[in-house]
Formats: sequence, structure tokens, C-alpha cells
Amino acid sequence: MPELPELEALRETLGLRLMDSRPQTVGVWQFALVKTFDPPIEDLVGHAVTGTRRRGKHLLLDFEGDLTVVAHLGIGGRVVLGEEGSKPPRATSLEIPFEAGPIVRVVELGTKKRSSVHLLRTDEVDAHLAFLGIDALSPDLTAERVGALLAMERSQLKGFLTDQHRIAGIGNAYSDEILWEAQLAPLALTSTVDAAAAARLAEAIPLVLRRAIDLARDENYLLVARGDKRGHFKVHRRSGQPCLRCGEPIASVYFAESALEYCPTCQVGGKKYADRRMSRLLR
Repeated sequence: MPELPELEALRETLGLRLMDSRPQTVGVWQFALVKTFDPPIEDLVGHAVTGTRRRGKHLLLDFEGDLTVVAHLGIGGRVVLGEEGSKPPRATSLEIPFEAGPIVRVVELGTKKRSSVHLLRTDEVDAHLAFLGIDALSPDLTAERVGALLAMERSQLKGFLTDQHRIAGIGNAYSDEILWEAQLAPLALTSTVDAAAAARLAEAIPLVLRRAIDLARDENYLLVARGDKRGHFKVHRRSGQPCLRCGEPIASVYFAESALEYCPTCQVGGKKYADRRMSRLLR
């Protein structure tokens, strides 16, 4: 699923390509994608883009006329930029040709259509996204703030990091990377994290995410109509390969729709998690 680094790089790209440009028309090919009807999505026509923003995993495009598009790319969502006359990808759900810019196409790969587009009045955006926690790149996400959030619930660290109500923007891939960087066990309970470990976690979050943003600026998989081919991870997707810190083979736990990867030595004190759904047992 798209996460903060690739969405932030996408936001930057759209800001450079679309600023001050106006939609010529709006074509909706997958009607379930657009979740709002008032104002209608066609109201974007003729209104210039005034800015691009991001809230967690949500991409925001501001337009003249007090209009804001809020897009969530779900699992298989992509934003493909085409030129006039270019053939749209087969899985195109939404197409917006801009007068002085590219054709913006929202493409949704796979069978699970979980992307969404809302057109809101700009002053409605805060209420629409009020469920989100603090952004993962907020300067206010200090060690003290992380410690306070950890103390608010009793859950596993992996789930804590991916809970958008607590910290917005982190998903399956970068939670693995952050926990490896901080040398914390992914299934450890938040109630067991002391102040020193909370400080390591708070330091690892921006370190991992900013490093990934730099990589996404060079090659962002969200801009192409294909699968996620990222291979720059230090622990995620490296099951069986040696840990880059200690050399121990990376281990995995598989769930229904995802997996977590971790180093048994660096993160779990030399033990391995039993590989069954949401197991808390060690072997």
C-alpha cells in the first residue's frame, strides 16, 4: 500500500507539473472511485491548481473556487501522468486533462478497488481527516510525544506504528524498516517500551522516512501503471537474506494480506516468532 515517502514525492511532482494549470474536463471511468457528489467532480473544470498537500497517506490538491481533491490510493492506486494523445492504461479509473500540463490518470491495479477520491470544500478538509493522528514527519513527534502515545494503549509495536489514528503515514513496509532501525521487536507490547526505546523509535521514524523520500524522488512506483518493485529496503522483503547489521538471516511472519520482516538477533534477542497469524509466542 502507498505510504508517506512515495506520496510525499508524488505531491512534489504534481506541484511542479500542475501548479496554476486548469482541468479541461473530468472523465470518471470507475464511478465507485469518487465518493462525493456535492460539489460534483465536474466543478474542477476551469479552476487552477493552487497547491498540493499531504496528510498521512492522503494526497490533497487545492483548486481555485475553494475546492480540494482528497485522494487515497488504497492498495493498488497509481497516478500516471500522460501527454495529449497518449493511450490511457487499461485500469484507468479517473482522467483529468490539464490545459497547461499533463493528463492526470488515476489507475487502480488489481481486483481490490480500495482507492478513493473526495471533492470537498477546502474548509471541510480538516473535519474529513480529523481521524488521523499526528503526521509521521511532524516536528512535534518528539520522543516525549512518542512515549505518550505508546502509553495510551496496549498493542504490538508493529500495529501501533501502522495505526493511522496514532501516527499517520506509516504502513507495512516502513514500519518494518523503522523497527529494524530502532532495534525494537515488532510484536513487543507498547507497555514494555521504556523511555530510551521510545527515543530510538522517535529518531528512527524521520530518519527512515526522509531517506525513502529521497529515493522516491528518483524513482516513484506510484507514477507508473505496474506493481511495486521497490528493492531499497534494509529488512522489508529481505526474508532469508543476511541482516545488514549483524548478518543473521532475516525472518518473516506472514498474515492474511501482508508479512512482517525482522532480524531475530538485532530485534528479538536471538529468538524467532512462530510463523502463524498474529502469534505472540516465541520459539
